[in-house]
Amino acid sequence: MTFFTELKRRNVFRIGVAYVLFGWVLLQGADFALDLIGAPNWIIQSISIVAAAGLPVALIIAWVFELTPEGLKREKDVDRNQSITTKTGRKLDRVIIGVLALAVVYLLVDKLVLQDLVTPPETGPASTEAALPVEQSPSVAVLPFVNMSGDRENEYFSDGLTETLLHMLSQLPGLRVAARTSSFAFKGQSVSIAEIAATLGVANVLEGSVQKADDRVRVTAQLIRANDGFHIWSQNYTRPLEDIFAIQDEIAADVADALGSSLLGTAQPDLHGVSTSDLSAYDSYLKGLEQQAFYSYGSLDNAENHFKQALARDPDFIDARLELARNYLLKFNTGLINEDEARALAVPLISQVREQEPDNPLGRALELSLNLFIFDPSVSAAETRATVDELQYLLQLLPTESLIRINVAATLHQFFGNQQQAIEVLQAGLMIDPLEAELHRWLGRIYNDSGQLDEARASLQRSLELAPDNPNGYGTMTEVEKEADNLPAALDWMRRASLVDRQDHELAAHIARDLYRLRLTEEGDYWLARVQALAPDSGVARNLEVERAAARDDTQQVIALASAMIADQVDNRQGAFGETVFIYIDVMLEAGRAREAYDFLVSVRPEITRLEQISPDIQGLIMQWASIGAMSGFESFENRQAAWRRFSGQLDAQGFPWKLDPASEDYTWDFIMNGEVEQAIDHYLQYELTEPLAKNLNRHRKLHYQFFGPVYEDPRVTAKLAEEAERYAAVREEVRAMLQRPEWNNP
Repeated sequence: MTFFTELKRRNVFRIGVAYVLFGWVLLQGADFALDLIGAPNWIIQSISIVAAAGLPVALIIAWVFELTPEGLKREKDVDRNQSITTKTGRKLDRVIIGVLALAVVYLLVDKLVLQDLVTPPETGPASTEAALPVEQSPSVAVLPFVNMSGDRENEYFSDGLTETLLHMLSQLPGLRVAARTSSFAFKGQSVSIAEIAATLGVANVLEGSVQKADDRVRVTAQLIRANDGFHIWSQNYTRPLEDIFAIQDEIAADVADALGSSLLGTAQPDLHGVSTSDLSAYDSYLKGLEQQAFYSYGSLDNAENHFKQALARDPDFIDARLELARNYLLKFNTGLINEDEARALAVPLISQVREQEPDNPLGRALELSLNLFIFDPSVSAAETRATVDELQYLLQLLPTESLIRINVAATLHQFFGNQQQAIEVLQAGLMIDPLEAELHRWLGRIYNDSGQLDEARASLQRSLELAPDNPNGYGTMTEVEKEADNLPAALDWMRRASLVDRQDHELAAHIARDLYRLRLTEEGDYWLARVQALAPDSGVARNLEVERAAARDDTQQVIALASAMIADQVDNRQGAFGETVFIYIDVMLEAGRAREAYDFLVSVRPEITRLEQISPDIQGLIMQWASIGAMSGFESFENRQAAWRRFSGQLDAQGFPWKLDPASEDYTWDFIMNGEVEQAIDHYLQYELTEPLAKNLNRHRKLHYQFFGPVYEDPRVTAKLAEEAERYAAVREEVRAMLQRPEWNNP
């Protein structure tokens, strides 16, 4: 008898097949059960190893032992004439068929039922969204390295090392690196690698720790494959602190090699870290990054000081120079400095970088962004479009630069009216930086302006979950509630914003302005006092004084305050200058002093009479527009029309977005200036009188009556404005009642 025949007689083959099939079915069931309870991957991996190890044991037992009516006996002790292996074999065949049937049933259930029951896990900090799909293409998230130094003062150092590595790895072609904001959202969180990877949509995670003591540093790093927890690479580095730059280079190169061999499949370029070898300069730079990330009034000042200290130590430190320039843009964004200051401070820094490294993509991106941040009316639409196009190209090289991405999206939305393209730019950023609150906020803002209020609320709610201490999210919710014509809710969101950042005078100013327009002057005075305490000389504060005088019907005070603001050419932040100029023109027209108003504007800016060219600043542009409005009180219709056509023709030639929104009152203005009264009335009825009252609390007052009179006198408009006055009175009382609540009396 051959060995093969003996294996068949002893049912060794049948035992092997039955064992494999039965083990597979049990493992599938165990895997499903463990997934339901969220057990870690190592448990099912351990069960699989034990099951695989049991196969040779089962085969040996089948060879050595035989099942008899008296029980299990050694095969050599069984009389061949009394052996029942043939009968046992038939039973095993039935078992195998049964297990095969069970396997088929499981596969059908898994395919048709269980897959539909799988829901994405709720992962990440305060996550309410489905996690991004884990990328199968090369992708990595760099988690904040843990500070093991026992001193929280060293937190900036471990965070800075993380940021540097993130920056270096992002230089690898073909590798998608999750952005800093999203990676740092997991700092201090007890979340598994698999959950982090699912939330960020990456296939690999780099984590580690930093221990800094005296002049020594120990860095531990490990690269983990997310889907199975496998450690692709790990290493410890213990060196003198002065070798930190070499450590960064080694870690990045080692990670690149590990990813290159397993995923990227190509030779990797040299990776560049920070552009300094001065440890003190690097230390100040890291402290600056830490403060800048807080993005508050006080922290931006602190960041500026740290970046300047870094440059004082190493004047050739390009990274510090770029971050200092970025810091000035952020300070302009928050209102800490005005347009002229931002340009004067940032331009020289960016120019120096461009001279040192003409091909530096961030230097060029900041240079272009500055032109979008600081609005210049004399720049043509074609030039602005070219700037946006180049920035979109640079974003391919700088995908994690959310500030620049938002700048591009805002310009596409506000200047070109291309909401869909703006949304796509932001959504592309969220693929890399899904936990960046500002990207979600701007997405909500564009949805709101597009009338998609449900989508706006969802995006803004996500923004607030991610950044509950950022007042901007609350402020944008105010815009949504105004669009929904719910003024009390809008005011309450702004109150909450002012609680989050009590130093931001502009938040309190929004509340004061609305209260003054509701003629709730005493209530508005409280918020004006807060603004004046924080920024008494700001354009916003001075505009509120004009609004207050208007609410009290103090015409002389309005004229005096507005004249002073115009003479001082205050900045137009939050529309302060523009609002003031048109309040001034309205009051002067009403008082029969139109010629005096016109002459005053020209005395401040004589060049505004040259209507064949657009003023190079926003203040001049506003005054050109307002001066033509003032002509309504003393010039003939023909002369006023000719002036308007010269001016509006230049706006059109420049591609200025003055008629971007079809519902804009600029259309009504244009119709009136051209003597097209019926078109003006139709537009006013169709658009302006259907706009939410919460967005225009002055509508029923018939402002600029001197030239909008023909519109206001139409019977349909008169009836509608009477209804608006009644609604205004009701909203005023609703807001007055809300202001009696405890939260409004102890803000």
